[in-house]
Parts: sequence; C-alpha cells; structure tokens
Amino acid sequence: MVEPIRVMIADDHTIFREAIVYFLNAQEGIQVVKEAPGGRETTSLVGEVRPDVLLLDLVMPDMDGLEVLRQVRERSRETKVLVLTGYWDEGMVLRALQQGATGYFLKGGSSADLVKAIRAVHAGEAWVERNVMGKFFDGLPRSYHDQTEKGKRRDPGNLLTKREEQVTRLVTLGHSNKEIAERLCISDKTVKTHLTSIFKKVNASHRLQLALHTLQRGFILRKPLRDD
Repeated sequence: MVEPIRVMIADDHTIFREAIVYFLNAQEGIQVVKEAPGGRETTSLVGEVRPDVLLLDLVMPDMDGLEVLRQVRERSRETKVLVLTGYWDEGMVLRALQQGATGYFLKGGSSADLVKAIRAVHAGEAWVERNVMGKFFDGLPRSYHDQTEKGKRRDPGNLLTKREEQVTRLVTLGHSNKEIAERLCISDKTVKTHLTSIFKKVNASHRLQLALHTLQRGFILRKPLRDD
C-alpha cells in the first residue's frame, strides 16, 4: 500500500484547526500526524515529526510566521510548507516564497482545493491559486515594471528569446501549458520545450520559482506580446 501523506497543521485558531484535522483525516491517502497552536511549538515539533507537508498559518501570537518558516526549513528540509492564511498580503506571499514555502492557500478556498494543494506540494509542485496569482501581480508597484523600461535589471530579458519572454510572461500570470499553446498558436510539446530552456537559463526548477525570478528582476509583465 502507498504510504499516506503525513500532514502537520500549525494554527492558533482551535476550532478551525480541529475542523481541518477532521476533514483531512477523512481523505484517502492523507494522515494528520500532529497539530500545533503556536509558532514555538511548531518549530519544536517539526524536527521530531518531520511531516511530509506542513500547513502553516503565518499569523500566530507567540512567534513571527516567517521566522517559524525559516526554522522549519532548517530543521526539516524535506518538509514541504503550504502557507495557510486568512488574509491577502502580496508582500507576505513574496517573503514566504523566498523563505522556502512551496505554496500559498487562502483559508477562504474550498476544502477540495486544499486537498489538491496538499497533494500538489507533496509531489514537488508549487501551488498558488490562479486568482491569488492574479491579485499578486495586479498589486505590483509600477516601479517593478518601470525599472526594466529605464534600462535597469535587464538580465532576464537578455537571457531569453522573444518567444521565451512570451511564455515566461504567460506562466507568471498563471496560464497552463495548454492555454499558453492556444494563446501563442504552438503545440503543448513546444511549450514544454521552451519551459525546459527557460528554467535552465534562469536557474528555476518550477513555475512558481520562475514567477518569483520574473518579479524580483522587474521583468515587464504587461507589455503586449511580441510576434517572433
């Protein structure tokens, strides 16, 4: 039999935490192995339990969530961290992803999507819901885009071909391979080939990491797609 995904949940809201535990334990292939109501207990337990996936609330009363995340990554590097939070803060998203979180899930999301997110991050994929990614980039300060137009931070664009720029921009805005293929009138296989090249050039291993790379270097996201 396949071993279940071992999940730990860290959240200071008892009723919410207990409801999630009850729900997840009813799902096939998922087992909640530990709960923690605070950051200090989370960092203490994660090294002992070494869960496959940690659902981590970034806002807890006894310890800054980003510091919890940093310590979790030090104590159990194999543990995938899915940030679980009740409010939107694009700055917090960026910092959490920079600290090693594999995904970001809003508590207002559906229970079915939470299960999908857990399975995705356990499989080594990044998880950010498309509507969240849209909010992320809608909220970017203009300076991120203007910097490239003024000649600053041009290294990502210089590395990529015109077509790779197009693919990168669409990936960053949350489009799937199929949607990118339809938008650019190319095949799914060609999209995958471009992504392989892009990942190698920017030293990224998955789509979310590519999006971060794009954001951090001010790569223009909103200019019209150029033809080859």
